[in-house]
Amino acid sequence: MRLALVIAEYLRTLKERDELDRLLPDLLVEMGYVPITRPQTGNRQFGVDVAARGFNPETKQAELLLLVIKQKDIGRTEWDSGVQAVRPSLNEVFDVYLASHVEPEDKGKPVRIAVVTNGEKKDTIQQNWANYVEAHKDRALIEFWGLDQLATLIENHLLDEHIFHDDDRRDLRRALALAGDVEYDQRDLHRLMLRTLGLTAEGVPDSSKKSKKELLKALRVVNFTAHAFAAWALRDGDGRQALRAMERALLWSWHRVRTWEAWESDKELVQAARAVFAGYLTVGRHYFEKLQAHCYAEDGLLGFASDSAELSLVAFEQIGMLASIGLPYVLSVAGDDEERAAQQANANAVADALESLISNNRICNSPCFDRHSQDIVLGMLLFLATGRVEFAKQWLQTLVRNIDYAFKVKRYVPISSDAIDDLADMGGWHSGQTSPKLMKTSWVMAVLAGLCAVLGMEDSYRALRQGLAQDYPETCVQLWHPDSSIHEHLYFHAAHHVSGVSEAPIHLPEDMAQWLAHMRVIVESVHGKECLQTMGFKVGLPAMDLIACRHFGTPVAPAFWYRLVPGAPLENVTAPLSNENQSDAESLL
Repeated sequence: MRLALVIAEYLRTLKERDELDRLLPDLLVEMGYVPITRPQTGNRQFGVDVAARGFNPETKQAELLLLVIKQKDIGRTEWDSGVQAVRPSLNEVFDVYLASHVEPEDKGKPVRIAVVTNGEKKDTIQQNWANYVEAHKDRALIEFWGLDQLATLIENHLLDEHIFHDDDRRDLRRALALAGDVEYDQRDLHRLMLRTLGLTAEGVPDSSKKSKKELLKALRVVNFTAHAFAAWALRDGDGRQALRAMERALLWSWHRVRTWEAWESDKELVQAARAVFAGYLTVGRHYFEKLQAHCYAEDGLLGFASDSAELSLVAFEQIGMLASIGLPYVLSVAGDDEERAAQQANANAVADALESLISNNRICNSPCFDRHSQDIVLGMLLFLATGRVEFAKQWLQTLVRNIDYAFKVKRYVPISSDAIDDLADMGGWHSGQTSPKLMKTSWVMAVLAGLCAVLGMEDSYRALRQGLAQDYPETCVQLWHPDSSIHEHLYFHAAHHVSGVSEAPIHLPEDMAQWLAHMRVIVESVHGKECLQTMGFKVGLPAMDLIACRHFGTPVAPAFWYRLVPGAPLENVTAPLSNENQSDAESLL
């Protein structure tokens, strides 16, 4: 399959708003143009979606390039029917934009207007188009960039031979061919990403020194290829593959930017990293739209697994994925009141679906792996951040009851192994009892105890403490806390295997207030404050860290979620507990 055909097939899937219009500024940069304005939501743009200044490759003259972006094929209806049609948009460019919105340094330059679409110009408007172009040729050169033109421009400029080598093309083709396979591990896509970003398999920049310009281009290429793979996977019905590919592109891109010296003061690099994050939000929205209806069906997950253990795996993966899709909308304070209201509405929609998923599928109360404690934390974060405190308490109470019972009878225990074979052979999920060696350690017990303390659920806390003291005392309760090296690992692989410290064994005090006080000590400790120094926090996107934890299986830093206080301002999710907040937390007890 030729690369141009791959690109064209991907372009067909893009919507005009927030998808096609996000790709074009990157393309213009690679063509040598400097974008002046980018697509904006809510603001009138007078027909112009993207404006850029640069040199026309044919005339070699400086020019002002204006893009008018539309979607799909342009026929008679799309040409002149309604205010969003092509002809009215072009008229607005001439009547308003060129008359009053051209910057002083661009006045007097030749103007080129390109109508850009991921479709074609139908024969029914050829004469209308030719007449319009001829009538306005004295004021501007008007062009049509359809699907084939766009695919060619992307292949020649964004994916040119200087960065997108034959190995990359082969890996992309293999990845696309397997995009619909639920068992595909995306290894070909990962090789392409590492090679493009200039990273070794250990996450260290390789010997090929990249200039800043080369790194910026690499980020754009990785973003594009991940989007292409995601579009292929979504087309084949596998949204999970799409989301995981976009997550990996996002996390490794951020990891690469973080390795750049003085990245914090480099606005271009930070903006490029944010652009990949915007791509993740787009794919996340598509994934949610595919899953949303299943969340509202009773036992809607039953068709995705053959037994209870596999069903538990599916359920908690969906809990974590949905939570990490919803959390960016409430852990960001950017934008005006209207934008924040829209973000809150998005978060509420995801939280509603997640609440329904848990209510309609009882398996969501029985995790099979200890690592599902991360998914529980993410779900709780979303519920509390969106004001669903009562449901959070209800779910936590059921989790405590089920997991306490599982440890007592030594069946259906969330085992301290990530191996599916262990789950089947020794996990007590198919027959017999759980092997004692798979019950020796537990993160989930400490997570549940901490959530009980935050939510003021003394009865559930006492049940856990009693079970640990009397019924399964051989279980070592533990937690992982990050240290100063977390920044080198968080966005590349599972950070808890190579950094941080363990708090073990944990002995829950009889009085829950003592455990809450201990949690505050952790928050104020060196390890507790380290989780606020990550790249995600520094650029105002703390949800990045949560996405990284879920994707790589790293425990969410306890000091992050220890700050949760229902009813308090949302800022407490991402800021240390103040004295006032400590009083609020104590009042919950």
